[in-house]
Amino acid sequence: MSDVFRDPDAGWAAALIIILPLVILATGELEERLRQRDSALQRPVEIIRTWVLPLFAIWSLARVIGSADNAVIKLVGSGLVLALGIAGLAALAIVIGWIEAQTSDGRRPIPRLVLAMPRLVLILTIGWVLIAGVWNVDLSAALTALGVTSLVVSFALQDTLGGIASGFTLLADQPFKPGDWIRADDVEGRVVDTNWRSCRVQTRDGDLVIVPNGALAGATITNFDEPARLHRVVVPVQVAYVNSPTNAKEMLLAAARATPGVLTEPPPNAVVIQVDDPLMGYEVQMWIDDYTIAPRVKSDFGSLVWYHSHRHNVPLPSPAQDLFLWDGERSSADDVRSRGSILEGLRRSSLLDQLDDEQLDDLANAATWSRFASGETILLPSSDDIILIEDGTARILVHLDTAEQPVLDLMPGDVAAILDPATTKGREQSVVAISDCDVMTLRAEVAAGVISRSPELNTALDQIQTSRTRRVHRVLKRLALEAAAAEASTLIAAGDADGDDETTDAETGDDDAVSDDEDGAS
Repeated sequence: MSDVFRDPDAGWAAALIIILPLVILATGELEERLRQRDSALQRPVEIIRTWVLPLFAIWSLARVIGSADNAVIKLVGSGLVLALGIAGLAALAIVIGWIEAQTSDGRRPIPRLVLAMPRLVLILTIGWVLIAGVWNVDLSAALTALGVTSLVVSFALQDTLGGIASGFTLLADQPFKPGDWIRADDVEGRVVDTNWRSCRVQTRDGDLVIVPNGALAGATITNFDEPARLHRVVVPVQVAYVNSPTNAKEMLLAAARATPGVLTEPPPNAVVIQVDDPLMGYEVQMWIDDYTIAPRVKSDFGSLVWYHSHRHNVPLPSPAQDLFLWDGERSSADDVRSRGSILEGLRRSSLLDQLDDEQLDDLANAATWSRFASGETILLPSSDDIILIEDGTARILVHLDTAEQPVLDLMPGDVAAILDPATTKGREQSVVAISDCDVMTLRAEVAAGVISRSPELNTALDQIQTSRTRRVHRVLKRLALEAAAAEASTLIAAGDADGDDETTDAETGDDDAVSDDEDGAS
């Protein structure tokens, strides 16, 4: 009896007889619970309970009873290895399915070849265990022959193998995925499919182009769908030189906004890229969210430019006429305002129409004509000249510490002049164009002489000065009240009642001061 307990094989057999049934029962209970939960793990657990554990028990007992070289033991061992391999493949399929589900919500999918690699490794491992471990077959000679054969095949199929290697690189790097619109050297289109050997691309013509992965690996690839589908379409346009840049840009942007497929955010943009009489070159930048419509957007935009140029009175260039009939010297002379044209512009002003011909002649001799773009400064604080707005709108601004405060908008026929600095309490002033403006500058010394000889004009200018002074006072008063109210709110929030009273007194004092200034100016 004691010999039985000293025998390790007998102890191993006893352990199998006692422990293995318990493991089978526990595995059966686990399988039932997984089945009730409809879990994917039920299949691997079922294979382990039905095949792996019984085969393991038979193989273990056979090893105790018989020799390891017995054919029956090798067959049972082969079945055990295959059962383990099948269970492992079933578990691996569950893991791969979970990974594919995680990447199906818009993330970049993992290539199928990468997901197939674990299966391939597991199958090769099972085969190696069966041949070398169970059947004790020496694989060294076979591996040597396989190495020599692989070397010969590699030289013969180096281009093909290079394409396969490139395919692995592309699948690992994933510069694009099926559905993306790409450009690789001379090929442009939508990716239909990718595999380990080639990539299939459908072009705009509807043709299917098969590009080897070796060619793709050495090409510069542009992916129009990554990292976002947002794409900028740039269209160069030439406009006649006679059009002001502001009007030309407004016309081009109106055509861009009306083009189907162009996004409003980011908004279209137009920039000047060429200034060359008789043409000016512009570049219109439009944003779309689908690169495939880029040719249609360019075509629709070009058509709309023609219509908008007529509606906005912005003529497009006529190449034949500009090339053969344009006279640069005559065109330059036409850009200079004649004396008669300046006189006509002065007479259109309701302020100056009361002057006689001699006085208008004096102003015309001293007047210069200029054109200003929107946003440009027409009159600086240091200028004493008088500006007559002939066409367009401008604005008088008072410069505060942190911002510019608008005072008055000037219309065609109005006169722009810097107010007395005492009126604005020493704050700087300027006149800025709101839109494109045609202005005539009247030199200060000549204008002063004409004004001194015309009581009516002198009175009208005094009234304008008084009205603008009152407007400035109202603006400064409002700003003082707003500042005092803000300060009072701060003190009230801090709980300082005395400071609140002082603020109220200061506010009243400012009001009185502003009112005194206004009364004096009136």
